[in-house]
Amino acid sequence: MNLVKLSLALSIAAARGGAHDAPASAGYTTTSDDEAKTTQRDEVALDVEGGVRHHVAASKSSHALQALATTESDVASPDISGVSMRCRFCGAHLAWKHHYQHLPDESKAHAKNTRTETSLGEHGEVVYFDNPAGVEFELASFQHSDGVPSDAYTQQDTFFDSYNWRALACPRCAKHVGWKFTHVLHDQCMADTQRQLHKPAVPSGKKGSKTKLAALVDAAFADKSCYAMSNGWWSYQHCYKSDITQFHLEPDGVKANEWSLGHFSDNKSTDTEIAHHFTGGQHCDENGKLRSTTVKYVCCPEQQVRLFGILDIVVDTIEEPSLCTYLMRVCVPQLCQSKPKIPDVLDKKIEKACAQTLVDHQKPTSPAFLPLFYTLVWPDTIAEDSPELTWTHSLSTVTSIIGR
Repeated sequence: MNLVKLSLALSIAAARGGAHDAPASAGYTTTSDDEAKTTQRDEVALDVEGGVRHHVAASKSSHALQALATTESDVASPDISGVSMRCRFCGAHLAWKHHYQHLPDESKAHAKNTRTETSLGEHGEVVYFDNPAGVEFELASFQHSDGVPSDAYTQQDTFFDSYNWRALACPRCAKHVGWKFTHVLHDQCMADTQRQLHKPAVPSGKKGSKTKLAALVDAAFADKSCYAMSNGWWSYQHCYKSDITQFHLEPDGVKANEWSLGHFSDNKSTDTEIAHHFTGGQHCDENGKLRSTTVKYVCCPEQQVRLFGILDIVVDTIEEPSLCTYLMRVCVPQLCQSKPKIPDVLDKKIEKACAQTLVDHQKPTSPAFLPLFYTLVWPDTIAEDSPELTWTHSLSTVTSIIGR
């Protein structure tokens, strides 16, 4: 624990910034299906930086994004003011404290409890939820986050009605730090817009990068395919492109109470992330489904586990974001040689436009709702101005050693 605290403190002392923020832009109009059959309009095509490239005539369709004009806010300098909210595990920036988002009362129907959190401002609060397995989460909500959301999303077991959720990972250590919630209307707007711009729903990234990353991971497991981790009573074993198992290890080394968390079924990798899906595990009595696991292979710069002087693969964490559905993090040192994920500029622009459009079209007589927001697991997050970190203010980075 002391090593974790020291690593966090050094990270904060060495770098206290780095987040991108800009107000959303508008430009999304909707029409009825009858109008779509007869009306013609101009659509705006965008270049990769989000700027207007040219206009093309197109038939008007339901929920079509009409324009994505570049505004001054789109080219403004990144917002690096205020107090940074950081990952307790590695010190990476996750959000700005002044981007705290108070949730409308209507959206907290499933909340177990709330408590005032004065460090987040006058209306700051932490909201408590239980997942279907009875695990309690303390969540604080923010307008923006530098956490990396998963590509896949679902509305199953959501904490907020009418919202899809994506697991949110730390951009540095890849640990689960919260969720991104998007209203179903917002995701529909995103899908419609991407389709009209002839853009795949998942960003393609740099051509060939998926193959390179996959080759690095394949090579890492060439000599040894199975690795295990102990987590209290239970141990977990990951066998590359084979299966995931959970078991209790007796003192004599015998595996007891062993069952499957899934067999390798699908490669969910993208050009920026290597992820494998394991399905068909042991039957889950709670929901009647078979257990499944998504394994993410990541670079873990904070890992210092060495065998005979060689940095080795480590099964770092396993979590249960939803009932009998697991997320495993496997540290692969070879991936630290690759470049970090580059945000998709066009996706960010579309997301802002859709969010602003939903706000603009809300009726005063209807209950207020947020197009999207992020929730961070409060115990896994720490603010730079926290009293816990007062002692780090005296730390400084050593840049050279001068002999006497």
